[in-house]
Amino acid sequence: MIRRYLICIWLSLALLMPFSSLAYQIVEDDDGLFHIVFSKSGEDSEKETEDTEEITEEETEESTDDAEDQEASVKKPVQILPVTPEKNREKTQESSETEQEIESVPLSVQKPVREPAEPYKVVDSAASETGEDELLLSFLGDCCIGDNVKSLKRKNSMTGAIAENGMEWLFSTVSDTLQADDFTFANLECVLSDSTSPLYPLKVYNFVAPSANREVLRSSGIDGINTVNNHCIDFKYSGYKDTLANLEALDIVHFGTLNPTRATNRFVHLGRIEIKGIRIGITGFSYPDNNALELIRQDIQTLREEGCQIVIVSLHWGTEEKGVPNKGQFPFAQKVLDAGADVIWGHHPHVLQPVYFYHGKPIFFSTGNFVFGTIQNLDPASGIFQLSWKILEDGSVRLSSFNMIPVLCRHDDQEYRPEVLENPADQADCWAHVIGKERDGFDALPSSFTDSGIVYLLDDGTLSDRP
Repeated sequence: MIRRYLICIWLSLALLMPFSSLAYQIVEDDDGLFHIVFSKSGEDSEKETEDTEEITEEETEESTDDAEDQEASVKKPVQILPVTPEKNREKTQESSETEQEIESVPLSVQKPVREPAEPYKVVDSAASETGEDELLLSFLGDCCIGDNVKSLKRKNSMTGAIAENGMEWLFSTVSDTLQADDFTFANLECVLSDSTSPLYPLKVYNFVAPSANREVLRSSGIDGINTVNNHCIDFKYSGYKDTLANLEALDIVHFGTLNPTRATNRFVHLGRIEIKGIRIGITGFSYPDNNALELIRQDIQTLREEGCQIVIVSLHWGTEEKGVPNKGQFPFAQKVLDAGADVIWGHHPHVLQPVYFYHGKPIFFSTGNFVFGTIQNLDPASGIFQLSWKILEDGSVRLSSFNMIPVLCRHDDQEYRPEVLENPADQADCWAHVIGKERDGFDALPSSFTDSGIVYLLDDGTLSDRP
């Protein structure tokens, strides 16, 4: 019914506009409402275009901000009717969501408004079990510490299990391991908010965790959170702001770039930490495309200029439930690493994908689900992905090994805690998920990885089963 109404409006406008001096377009606002926006057309518009063509590129860059402010003051949208997407929006978002969220504006004209450089958070490594000459970072996959809003109040929900067992319960099987490293990163695949009004009510999955559940993270051993993914604005931009506020209340490092090339509702946040005198920087993007690639390069350059010795790029990408990367992800990963990144940490498919190295730099295409109660009937194989660097006498660092602690993501009988695998056969099966086929220009993990779950890197970046 709503669609028919919109079509009627569109046809009416199409018939009237030839006789009007106004042009129009239908745009979607931040809360999913559609508006008609009018602007000048005809001879005046053509004259303005001719005048604009005489402006040099340098002048265009300098005047972009003023032009955006003027444009915002002139356009007065007329609200018509809210329109929600179809039920299958979740299935098609990998091809359409990026187009909806990223405007086709030349990057040379519209650049992201970056936060001023923040002080690096100095991390106390006293609780770490690593030596002074070693740096150990852990990476987890998708973590949803709540539920789909439709099942939030069910007795067997994750939220219910947390309320019954306490905030420390969910990560109790792995918290000691995560606290023994120097820093742990995780992808937060839900909104931390008390809102129960999703942006798109008909969307199949709208993930949310009550603000109180932030306490789950306090004792988890997780130190850094990626906040940008396809669920981070399930509860509007106000919900995203709630997530950031809750993480900041815990003093947890968060990072992510939301709506990278839009003029409004653009959040750019780089993660900056310092451990044992080593500066580490991280940036995060969701559904990255070629537009985002230039921004990733800029982030890498910014972090390098600030003295980062390790730069990590977090990418929410790939195809859900697919056990191998897409072909296009390999050249994209190559460009990111060639731009100066040291690690690519991927998530989104909800299952493990093979790990590759490019010139000695690791690519975690997908680290799978780690804590996830809603999505079932998926391969539960998961893991704690750990990278170890040697801190050399001159203060530089060298990646020395990658190991994976095999884990199962549990979501049965209200047992949502990750299970660390101890049976050798189960471990080998889990490790086999991250061994891929050989590809030109990339190094797959050796078959010996299924015996030990560890691979070493020699001084030239070559992979070896021995230190």
